[in-house]
Amino acid sequence: MSDSVSAKIQDTVPVLRSKWWTALLVASLMVNLLVAGAAISLSIRMKEFGFPMKGNLVQLIPRKFFDKLPDARRKTLIHVLRNSRDDFKSMRAASAVAALELASVLESPAYDAAAVKAVVDKFATDRESLAGKASAAVVDIIEKLEPAERTLLAATIRERNIR
Repeated sequence: MSDSVSAKIQDTVPVLRSKWWTALLVASLMVNLLVAGAAISLSIRMKEFGFPMKGNLVQLIPRKFFDKLPDARRKTLIHVLRNSRDDFKSMRAASAVAALELASVLESPAYDAAAVKAVVDKFATDRESLAGKASAAVVDIIEKLEPAERTLLAATIRERNIR
């Protein structure tokens, strides 16, 4: 009985008849492990250094500027943005509320230009708005820059906007 069981197992186990297929499978495994390792490494690096903020949040400071800084200095400056992260999250929610408020003003039968302007102005210029807090974070970062870093930031901004 054990002979018939072992014969059935041997019949179900595939046998690679070519060494090329074995080499191809090993190479494929190595490439998959390399890609997985690169993804994990990028994930760890992003957590360690972090991207400053999404591109639409801090538009005045290009990401490339942070890439050009030494690691220790980058961590110091990004820490300013990380300290404001919870504020930014709550303000994103407030931005959604402001958008709903604008939608309700727009739905009224009689168009009220003053009400629309008031909602948009409150959203765009309020110190406690998303734009206001982001601009405050930009000012905080710029105040912490050394003269050479300010020059580098200016060059990076020009480089981004000339294209």
